[in-house]
Amino acid sequence: MEHQEAGDELGAAFLTDATYMVHNDVDGNLSAENTDEDALDSGEKAGAPLREQDRFLPIANVAKIMKKAVPALGKIAKDARECVQECVSEFISFITSEASDRCHMEKRKTINGEDILFAMTTLGFDNYVEPLKMYLQKYREATKGDRSQIEDIYENKVFSDRVLPDTSNSETVIYAYQEQMQQF
Repeated sequence: MEHQEAGDELGAAFLTDATYMVHNDVDGNLSAENTDEDALDSGEKAGAPLREQDRFLPIANVAKIMKKAVPALGKIAKDARECVQECVSEFISFITSEASDRCHMEKRKTINGEDILFAMTTLGFDNYVEPLKMYLQKYREATKGDRSQIEDIYENKVFSDRVLPDTSNSETVIYAYQEQMQQF
């Protein structure tokens, strides 16, 4: 109970109506009311409903990444791809929102790699920060020089082993229990 009370106090301190605009989405449509000015310059109307393709990463890209983590003969169900698509998109929004808050506090308009790493650390994703720092450093070195080095980063065995485990000789089984699913 102590954790819940502490969470309530934290919520009351930071989540005031003066800080955040609460929007009840009666129709189930998300709108682009809070997008940046760049979107408005491109001809989009404020308040226009967001399309699914604007809210989520492309399913083909998500499936391609998922296949790298599954054994060669493994199959991925459509529901699993769609679930991961939603989760990854939400994760990106979560991290980006924190990075955006930092930029806003520092009166900057552009989110950079360090902002993302800072946000991940702040939000408790510390174990991903070091591999991403290495990747960011290699990416920046590659973009300064020859463009062909960028492809080497993606194919780099050392980096990919740190990010994705080798699953070519193992079977991956994911279990979901009804009790755990109800927590979300």
